[in-house]
Amino acid sequence: MSHHRTFEILTAEPVPSRRKPRHRSDEEKARVVAEAFSPGGSVSAVARSEGLDPSQLYAWRRKALRRAWLRH
Repeated sequence: MSHHRTFEILTAEPVPSRRKPRHRSDEEKARVVAEAFSPGGSVSAVARSEGLDPSQLYAWRRKALRRAWLRH
């Protein structure tokens, strides 16, 4: 009795290392947030173009909105 065995060869690529967090000045953050708030601005597109995770840009936007609300 002959038994046929099959197997699958799995290949993997190395997981890219995490980027080192980049310190951004308040002025730079304000510029990026303003771009995301601009008409037609997309948080995801702006984040991608700036090398940011969209969640980080959303956090900056929330903080900016909170500051603006506290001023009024």
